[in-house]
Amino acid sequence: MAKDEVEAVARAFYNAQDAVRGWNREPEVLKEGFRRDARAAIEALDEHREVTASRKIKPLVVAEELGGVRDVLLNSQEVSVMSIPLFRAFRSVLQGPDFTFIAANDPYFRLVGSRELVGLPVREALPELRGQGYYELLSHVYQTRKPFVGRMMPIMFQPKPGAALEEHIIDFVYRPIEDATGQVAGLFVEGYDRTEWART
Repeated sequence: MAKDEVEAVARAFYNAQDAVRGWNREPEVLKEGFRRDARAAIEALDEHREVTASRKIKPLVVAEELGGVRDVLLNSQEVSVMSIPLFRAFRSVLQGPDFTFIAANDPYFRLVGSRELVGLPVREALPELRGQGYYELLSHVYQTRKPFVGRMMPIMFQPKPGAALEEHIIDFVYRPIEDATGQVAGLFVEGYDRTEWART
């Protein structure tokens, strides 16, 4: 477990509190409590990664440029590994190691809020994900070529600039997309927003 990962998650937990003074102004004893919680959360996530990584989900193989197959990836039931209706599934296609958005469907925009995504790297398009572990998951899937399946995972989005963060509970798959030569060209993201169900 990397020290900078623990620190990023601890800061994210701290910043989620009301009336914070600023991480650098807090005493070490308080920070250590957040670091302890961060380590526990990362350990739980690592256990979840080990369990879900064992599922036999193959990478998608695409013989042409991702831009040319984006409609198929967004609208075809055949590329899905999740048993959810297509009209409820949020999907996006990310290209390259910086995860630039090639496309996203309407349920994806309903989840993250109406904003510019296409042509932007994920860190620029969704800056509020910083410290939540999702950038790291994308990198892990891209580098290892092993899909990641998340179940009932909390995620915070800022639906409009200046608005408060909103928590969602999602099921999702990060799945590698390989080109005809076997190189990873990007990632296919598919999932379902379970927030309403989880809160009832």
